Amino acid sequence: MKARLDMIKLVVSDLDGTLLTPEHRLGDYTREVLARVRAAGVELVLASGRHVMDIRVLASQVAGESDARDGGCLVSCNGAAVNAGDGSLVHSTCLPPEIVEFLLHDPLFETVQKNVFLTDGWLVEREEPSLLRYHQESGFRYQVVDFADIDRTAVLKVFYYGEQEQLRVLERQLLDRHGGCISTTFSLPVTLEVMAAGVSKGAALARLLATRGLDAADVLCVGDGMNDLDMLQLIAEGGGRALVMSNADERLHAALPDLPRAGHNSQEAVARRLAQLLDDGQLGSG
Repeated sequence: MKARLDMIKLVVSDLDGTLLTPEHRLGDYTREVLARVRAAGVELVLASGRHVMDIRVLASQVAGESDARDGGCLVSCNGAAVNAGDGSLVHSTCLPPEIVEFLLHDPLFETVQKNVFLTDGWLVEREEPSLLRYHQESGFRYQVVDFADIDRTAVLKVFYYGEQEQLRVLERQLLDRHGGCISTTFSLPVTLEVMAAGVSKGAALARLLATRGLDAADVLCVGDGMNDLDMLQLIAEGGGRALVMSNADERLHAALPDLPRAGHNSQEAVARRLAQLLDDGQLGSG
């Protein structure tokens, strides 16, 4: 469906590979433009596979900590949690405890590194320093624990870190055994992510639009990963503006071949597109 050229009232952006640079940081130019977006009265929604504790640090850099409390919305763990700008929880969906037990202790997962996002933190059973490079900007860190001791009722997401082809095989096995109880996606090619059934960025965004009284046509949405697929489809099919990063996962390009490209995250392309829309008078509360 062709996008309308109405005023954009809400901007939804993924983080890694999209709004952040290849070094997983917010560029200075991006911060400047996002401050202009906020000043124009446009709500900014950050939608990521990251934990809300991680996203909040990045959100506070857009226009200062006090301003960040006054607006915006944070979609974390691929839609398993939605928080207001002040950090207060709006909605969450945890994995069933019996599924958590399977995800953490079945022999199927012995050869991959396991991670747990609780509502209040990130847990691992063994160190994996390479994962920390994604969180240098926020300082978010995991805690090494015995998974036998964790609260299985408060798990938003389990994700596995490993070789891409191995994770794709693992995903098929997971869905064959528990497809009715879980949803899966890839935030990065090397992270297989598992949430409760029905959880996705698209589902979280649809719920958010309903509460805001907005249509998809009021939205600009940008992403680069397979976990962005359904929210990009939601906006594109509803007449909004959905953009795929030029550096996106090839599977996303293949799934959405007709969507326009936003440019490369190394060039802060999202900010450049937003700046142009501001200059053209197409971005504002209207």
